Amino acid sequence: MTDHKFDLDSVLNTYRDTFAPVVKVQHKGLQTLERLARYQFAVAGDYLDWSIAHANVGVTSNNLADGVAKHTELNSRLGDKLRARAQEFSQIANETQGAVSQWFNQAGAEVVRKTAEVVRKTKKAA
Repeated sequence: MTDHKFDLDSVLNTYRDTFAPVVKVQHKGLQTLERLARYQFAVAGDYLDWSIAHANVGVTSNNLADGVAKHTELNSRLGDKLRARAQEFSQIANETQGAVSQWFNQAGAEVVRKTAEVVRKTKKAA
């Protein structure tokens, strides 16, 4: 019977190598969540500005035609902002999807590599 000593460095290195992709994905996930929260905050700010501007027009407009024209202009500007926000959201979604696909491809390649390594070592031992 052979006497093997417990190698803590080897265990920690194996753990680090094994879970490094998971930690990376968690980090990217949290970055994406932060980006989405900032996006939602910006959209809420756009709606708040729009609401305040509408209230201001209601209080300051002198006649009905002037008020309707200002409200129409505000609605048009909000539509433009929301269109830009939709494009921003699409960009966030595409970047996130690309990052997830890249992670799965890397993880799959790593599994194949390690499996081939284990098979090679098993054949040598036999």
